[in-house]
Amino acid sequence: MAFNDALDNLRSWSGSLSDRERRLLTAMAVVFVALIVVLPMYIGMSSISDIETENEEIVQVLQDIQRSEGRLRREKAERKAVESLYNRKAPSLGGFLEERAQQYGVTGLGITDQPKLDMGGYSRRSVRVSLPTVELRPLIEMLADIENSPYPVAIERIQMTGGRMRTGYTVKLAVNAYDRAGPGSEE
Repeated sequence: MAFNDALDNLRSWSGSLSDRERRLLTAMAVVFVALIVVLPMYIGMSSISDIETENEEIVQVLQDIQRSEGRLRREKAERKAVESLYNRKAPSLGGFLEERAQQYGVTGLGITDQPKLDMGGYSRRSVRVSLPTVELRPLIEMLADIENSPYPVAIERIQMTGGRMRTGYTVKLAVNAYDRAGPGSEE
């Protein structure tokens, strides 16, 4: 009964409205229904669009990672090779360089030890080498052998003078050996 009374009151109220008021009320009802239906659809579609964009970005990142996998493996292998290089302690630089020089027929080495330098987990031993007169081919072969040795040894500096009319070159070298400090180094 109460429902019927409320419905009767609504009918009598709508019957008392003018045509203009009815059109305005209908337009307002259409806008209200459109908001109730369209707004959730717009929010849902916007959310879906955002999720799709995010998924595309994730796919792009995964593809970048997949393309970089080979390079990352190479870099990891190179890091391991460098780390394994430090597992062998370099011999005394003076003796090591004299042995290499004799192997390639280079004579007259003047070797001067430099102070040891600690750098974090590593220490650097250095020598300065002077060669009064040396031919180019044996020098290059000796330097390549030093650089490619299985020890953590590096040629820091090369200074050459002479050549052309002379019988050889005067060479000064700076050679470093690196030792890992701590439990990873072999004595």
